[in-house]
Amino acid sequence: MTTGIISILVLYLLMMLGIGIWSAKKSNKGSSDYFLGGKQIGPWVISMSEKASESSGFMTAGLPGEAYSTGMSAAWNAVSSVFSIFNWVFFAKPLRRISEILKSITIPDYLSARYQDHSNIMRTVSIVMMTVFQTVYICAQFVAFGVLFEVVLNTGFATGVIVGGIITILYTVAGGFFAVTLTDFVQGILLAVAFVVLPIVGIAEIGGFIQMGTVLTESMGSDFMKPFFENPTLTFAGVIAIISYLFIGIGFNGAPHVLVRYMALRTTRDVKKIAIIGIIWMMIAYYGAVFIGLAGLALFPNIGNPEEIFPMMAMELLPWWLAGIIIAAALSALMSSIDSMLLITSSSIAEDLWNKMFYKGDLHEKKTILVSQISTVVIGIIAIVIALNPFDSVFWLAVFAWAGLATCFGPPVVLSLYWKGVTKWGAIAGMIVGPAITIIWYFWKPIDIYEGGPAFLAALTTIVLVSLLTKPPEGDQFEDMWSTFTERNEAGTPAFLPSDYEYLKGIQKHELRLKSDKHIVSDLMAKKITQARPFLKLQRDEAFE
Repeated sequence: MTTGIISILVLYLLMMLGIGIWSAKKSNKGSSDYFLGGKQIGPWVISMSEKASESSGFMTAGLPGEAYSTGMSAAWNAVSSVFSIFNWVFFAKPLRRISEILKSITIPDYLSARYQDHSNIMRTVSIVMMTVFQTVYICAQFVAFGVLFEVVLNTGFATGVIVGGIITILYTVAGGFFAVTLTDFVQGILLAVAFVVLPIVGIAEIGGFIQMGTVLTESMGSDFMKPFFENPTLTFAGVIAIISYLFIGIGFNGAPHVLVRYMALRTTRDVKKIAIIGIIWMMIAYYGAVFIGLAGLALFPNIGNPEEIFPMMAMELLPWWLAGIIIAAALSALMSSIDSMLLITSSSIAEDLWNKMFYKGDLHEKKTILVSQISTVVIGIIAIVIALNPFDSVFWLAVFAWAGLATCFGPPVVLSLYWKGVTKWGAIAGMIVGPAITIIWYFWKPIDIYEGGPAFLAALTTIVLVSLLTKPPEGDQFEDMWSTFTERNEAGTPAFLPSDYEYLKGIQKHELRLKSDKHIVSDLMAKKITQARPFLKLQRDEAFE
């Protein structure tokens, strides 16, 4: 069985490397191609890539382990996924639009251009915060690598950390963003399969939901069914716990590896489809992970490390070939986050530090890519070294780094899209206050609540107050940018940008017939679609007259 699983994992890792090498041909044309895939990636790949990169070891090690330890209360983690959909609805389109206007290809580059920061203070703060917290997050994934290899292959924790780290670093260096999104697409599909198959098999092995509830009640009492902890009523501790889980969701507003996917959209017209795909995937993943933990507790009580339950169930309950696929999915969760974060951090070092700050934007694009590749290797090695002696569990390492990124980048990005008067100094102050509160709260909690929430609110408040006390952006260049960003057409929707016209040209090249508004409305009326009711009413009124 072990030999068979090893064979599947080796084939899987070779496939990821192959995608990276193949993607190199599409990523060597320039910085935009290497860092954003040339903004030519379709909605299915972008959506699955985003979800896979968000999932990380949190979904295959952290969340099942949390459910194993606390019971059904871990399901409140799924509430945080609402923020991901919220982002696609309210932030994805404007961020894609304004980043194109400013010709930005990294988050620090966007913030510096939007806030007219010519002093490079904002770039420096962004690079430092991104490097620190992304490295911690990558470290959490390497720790999960070690746990997975230790349980499945009995190779030792350190071997898993080193082998998994090297493979992920290699294909990220080779293929850039294109390789990252394609591998994440494959990994997202594998994860969806794992989160469906493993809980079903586990619950069936127990004897069904009712039997699982009976077994868990015998081992934990009724606590496993109490989402508010301690007793069935809504307690203060329960409120704090729910708020904490909700606060985890704010990370979607500020995670650079998530935000950059908005910037990489080929057109804003893909957003609706991406959001629908994302909703379905997230519900499968979150509740699948929780039921894996609960079924694992019923089947394998009193294991030493709850975060090992995912691979243990796969090994114990499935035939070797299916276990190999499911464990490959667990690897997918780790690799999909590592590759995204490595690329985002290294691209910021190359583009923002090396090119924009050291060379004033004159560094050749191929040299910029080379710097990014070297940075990827260096950051990866540092994270591997730290992961060999981790200072916390996968779950808490991940959510701590998630909070640091969210509180640094979330408030200034969100406000930059909807408030013209937010200032450079306000944004810089918020980017420092947010991570500072995150670190202080993590090590010295005044209240036992997730550090991301108080830190995010503190950063947001700081930006608003400082912006009201400092001089807002001004000048013809800023006014032209803002008027282009907020420009609307006759229908009241955002005016077309060059990428929108390129997208329409692409449709015409594929010989697809473009319908006029009149044809679309006629089709809707003929099919009596809900959206066409105003037109039907107008038609009836005209007939009556």
